[in-house]
Amino acid sequence: MSSTNPTRLDESMGPCEDNCPAHILDLLTPTDKEYAIDWRRRCRANLERRTRKIEDGDRIKLASPLTFTDGHVGEEFIVVKRGRRLSFRDPETRIGYAISRFMQR
Repeated sequence: MSSTNPTRLDESMGPCEDNCPAHILDLLTPTDKEYAIDWRRRCRANLERRTRKIEDGDRIKLASPLTFTDGHVGEEFIVVKRGRRLSFRDPETRIGYAISRFMQR
């Protein structure tokens, strides 16, 4: 229920954000509403993407090329992992780059 509107809201009414935590998704009862099923699928896919294991030295290819502030356009990189921090290096030029929201990409 909303504090300003006593109408009950549910997932079939159009949540656009698709980053619901797994522990909340696990609490949901089965549904036959197509929009709710699609929303749950998108949330699970996002959770799966964010939990991928990335190791130092892995070679990755992004779904679409990124343009960086130095003008470089790239889609393939080598992972440089220092503790929990990730950075990326171009395999040809060896120049390092930071990629924001990498796990969502």
